[in-house]
Amino acid sequence: MADPAYIDPATGVLTDGEAWVALNSFTVVGSADASITFTSGYNDAAADVGGVQAWDQYMDLVLICYTQLYGASYGSDNASCGCKINGGSTASTSNQTFVGNGTAASANLETFTDGRFRWNDCAADGSTATEVFSASIVQFFDINSGKYKSVFAQNANDYDGAGTSNIRAITWMEQAPISSLDLYSWSGSIDGWSIGTRFDLFGVLPRMVV
Repeated sequence: MADPAYIDPATGVLTDGEAWVALNSFTVVGSADASITFTSGYNDAAADVGGVQAWDQYMDLVLICYTQLYGASYGSDNASCGCKINGGSTASTSNQTFVGNGTAASANLETFTDGRFRWNDCAADGSTATEVFSASIVQFFDINSGKYKSVFAQNANDYDGAGTSNIRAITWMEQAPISSLDLYSWSGSIDGWSIGTRFDLFGVLPRMVV
């Protein structure tokens, strides 16, 4: 197993390096991808390498997203983005959403019992020629704790002349550590993530020295 970056290989001493460690990056090319999965320990070549890729050493995860959903027969300019933690479960989720579009604001509460949740309503199109994408930062807190997990999503969405800014506060009511994330379309008639969609996943280290 490779030594994590915060251990000096010469002395074995813990050091405070960069707080964010780049874990995985994925860009959709060629054709739409129905779902994208990130798993603890795995690199971008889908090899289980452990080391700095293993999530059990991190406090939080941060997902940076540049997204569009594509559906050849989809008729709306936005579609819901879904997430399953650890491949889905019977855990309940609670999702409080606050949305503004420049002229009005609204709030909504969603609950589910199958472990999934919505983290955004991003740009969508039935044509691959449309270059309208959404930007999101999704934070997963205390991923290795024995308590329920908190998720916070900040989203900015351009719908080709319209759009929204929203935040979502999500509780995943499960005590297990987070070990995988499945990102997919919640909406029907969607083929998957459009070409050009990109996800970058970072692990956030705890402070190592006083």
